[in-house]
Amino acid sequence: MKPITYQGKKFSSYQKAADYIGITKPGFSKRLKKYEDGQLTLDELFSHDNFHLTNRITYKGKVFRNHTEAAKFIGITPVSFHRRFKKYQLGELSLDELFQPSNYTIYELPEYHGKHFKSKSEAAKFLGISLNSFARRLKYYHEGKYVLDDVFATSPHELQMRQIKDTSLHYKGQHFHTQIEASKYLGIAQSTFSTRYQKYLAGKISLDRLFQHK
Repeated sequence: MKPITYQGKKFSSYQKAADYIGITKPGFSKRLKKYEDGQLTLDELFSHDNFHLTNRITYKGKVFRNHTEAAKFIGITPVSFHRRFKKYQLGELSLDELFQPSNYTIYELPEYHGKHFKSKSEAAKFLGISLNSFARRLKYYHEGKYVLDDVFATSPHELQMRQIKDTSLHYKGQHFHTQIEASKYLGIAQSTFSTRYQKYLAGKISLDRLFQHK
């Protein structure tokens, strides 16, 4: 292949470019062909998102060059749009259903001590936790239930210890700095309060139920 320069890096082989992106060599070859045909921009060619970029899609007069643009228009992730698109190709969804807005919220990834993550998957891998666990932490962070250090705790144990040490709850004029303080106030085991607290964070029980003495 002809050498391509992207963000100061020069790539002279399919394999090096594919390794940089994190996709297969054939996958990069397909992208490169679309780039050479004018269907992709240079940024799209080197996108780290591991999904298929398709030909242009037109909806209500608006032209979308790829899944990223369509997903952004709808307000969902590119991966979610790709799943929809497969169903659309199979005739399981109409064009209107393909572009139906979703209640799914895309939470912005915050920087952590100067480190910027390109995706939730990358952040989860960095922390050594599952993608679902990281997504849940990120949701709680944007809802104000977690602080940044909670999101980037390197293990469930560290997160639990952080929550034990710093709960900061107000209830009927009382201020509790830790789960231990709250459990002593209620006269229950700390583990029992911790279980309740996780349900409270998940929105499954109310504050009154959290501080129920039984």
